[in-house]
Amino acid sequence: MTIHPSPGTRMTADDLIKLPDGEKFYELVRGVLRVSEPAGGRHGFVAGRIFARLSTYVEEHDLGIAFPDNTGFFIARDPDTVRAPDASFVSKARLSAEEIGAEFIDLAPDLAVEVVSPGDRVSEINEKVADYWRVGVRAVWIVDPATRTITVQAPDGSARVLREGDVLDGGDVVPGFRWEVAAVFGRVPRP
Repeated sequence: MTIHPSPGTRMTADDLIKLPDGEKFYELVRGVLRVSEPAGGRHGFVAGRIFARLSTYVEEHDLGIAFPDNTGFFIARDPDTVRAPDASFVSKARLSAEEIGAEFIDLAPDLAVEVVSPGDRVSEINEKVADYWRVGVRAVWIVDPATRTITVQAPDGSARVLREGDVLDGGDVVPGFRWEVAAVFGRVPRP
């Protein structure tokens, strides 16, 4: 029997992993299912560029593993929370390719990237960032295609807003990673 849950359904990470793949995307937040529609073109384009660049860089420098959007990270239990950043990175000191299984990744990423969609509420993004800090994420990049800015946040509460003309760098989380902010967004037009 195929399950088609609705938003607000209470479940566990074991229930979530058994949901069918399809047109909806899911996160589990303190045991409550969050359902979202697929991302729009601008969001997908920017998220894809970030994942591709990050993945290439970390592989070339043997730093760890980059994950694309909708990769679930099991970050809290009872009630369960599974978050799925738009791109993420885990250092090789914490996870090797041989340790990746079919289930959700049972640790927090070192870097979580969230690309803002037109329908995202600030409160939802802040909630995700707070969850990331609670579990030891070392850096969060909030990427906003509408304003063509990237906010680099650290666990100590500090934040830097980068604009076109600035350079995004990986700091001590992704050492040596550098990318011009204008290039992150490519030729995607402003809304």
